[in-house]
Amino acid sequence: MEWLEKVFGNGFSVTFAESLEARELLLRLGCDAESLEMIDQEDAEERQLDDGVTMIRAGVHGGWAYAVQAWGTRVFEDGVLDVVSAGTRAVALVSTETIPYFTYRENTEEVCGFDPGMPWIRHGSDPDRFNALMSEVGLDPSGEAAGSGAVAGMLVLAERAFGLGLPYADVVEEELLGGVVPE
Repeated sequence: MEWLEKVFGNGFSVTFAESLEARELLLRLGCDAESLEMIDQEDAEERQLDDGVTMIRAGVHGGWAYAVQAWGTRVFEDGVLDVVSAGTRAVALVSTETIPYFTYRENTEEVCGFDPGMPWIRHGSDPDRFNALMSEVGLDPSGEAAGSGAVAGMLVLAERAFGLGLPYADVVEEELLGGVVPE
């Protein structure tokens, strides 16, 4: 997933939810059911810029639904992660100019969350769950800043901890189910 930083150079958020379909994940993220359509990345970004809407695209890979949003952080709006993770496991990975963040939830409860640039400050019911893996991927849980590799480390951590992946061709070159969050 390290390609996300290059493709979405101005920021991204990716949300994963286990055992959901793409449509269900988009609805849980607050997309209007009537807005759902197949759309490619370029058209989704144009629509987001031209129409000023929040556009999210989703697919399924390896038993997890995933939702990709360029630039925005809809997943971090009030209560959205609770809805997304209700009855399942969810992982949200965000990298914007102001917010890099990793969070893992089980049935609405944050198990572990942290800013990958400051991985020693962790939150949740089991904040140390990924400490060994964090060290392996360059995110020192004891107090060393991760520097420029923080986001890459967060992405690799998600891949290794949960077997998550995003098919580059599907996200970048193909159409995915997309939806608009009403204002």
